[in-house]
Amino acid sequence: MAVKNRNIDQTKPNIFSILASYKGIIAILILLTLLSNGVNLIIPKIISKGIDSFNTGHFVLKEIIIELLTASLIIFIFSYLQSIVQTFASERVARDMRRKLSHKISRQSYSYIQKVSPSRLLTNLTSDMDSVKMFVAQAVSSIFSSVIIIIGASILLLSINWKLGLTVIGMIPVIATMFYIILKKVRVLFRKSREVVDWLNKVINESILGASIIRVINSQQQEYRKFLTANTEAKDIGISILTLFATLIPVITFVANLATLSV
Repeated sequence: MAVKNRNIDQTKPNIFSILASYKGIIAILILLTLLSNGVNLIIPKIISKGIDSFNTGHFVLKEIIIELLTASLIIFIFSYLQSIVQTFASERVARDMRRKLSHKISRQSYSYIQKVSPSRLLTNLTSDMDSVKMFVAQAVSSIFSSVIIIIGASILLLSINWKLGLTVIGMIPVIATMFYIILKKVRVLFRKSREVVDWLNKVINESILGASIIRVINSQQQEYRKFLTANTEAKDIGISILTLFATLIPVITFVANLATLSV
């Protein structure tokens, strides 16, 4: 059993290796994302066509309206289907992972459970699973959506005016660098937050299980201080993460406005 536990500790699968078992549904999600964002890139061309036709005196309002309504309807359909697939995929991944983890825990020895600590296992089954579910529901489509928008918009910009296009595209490395710096710091805080959640779960678990003893020895205030300390640290880490993102957003807005000013 000791060898078995060491193998468990040494195995460190990443989120993408976990999603490898769901290639089919992830492929459908990516396809819907591609279609939805691909149609989104047509909207600027329709608007451009309308402006050019108006300037040349060949503007047909009915034709432009029909094209915009058709594109909007297609975007709505693909976006709606994408949200359904996102929800289904995230819930299925979370359900399967909870089932596998519960089965794995049930086969471990009592000493291993005590070594890992019930509070950490509770965090794995709740907060960690919710994080994975959120990644599947939002991050997968957002990553591919961002890539499609960046590549598609860059091609459109360069095809319209390559000088202005390069000016705008030149801002992308600056934004990417800021994302890298902020997310690198957030990653460290996120790991700390998992540890604090483990600690918080442990305090709550001990307070519930030992409620009778706590009342007998009149140590409610001591248990309250323990909970307050853990809860305060969790709050401080959460605020630190929000502060980093709050710093990132104005920088991105500033760089985007610089691109507009350059044009």
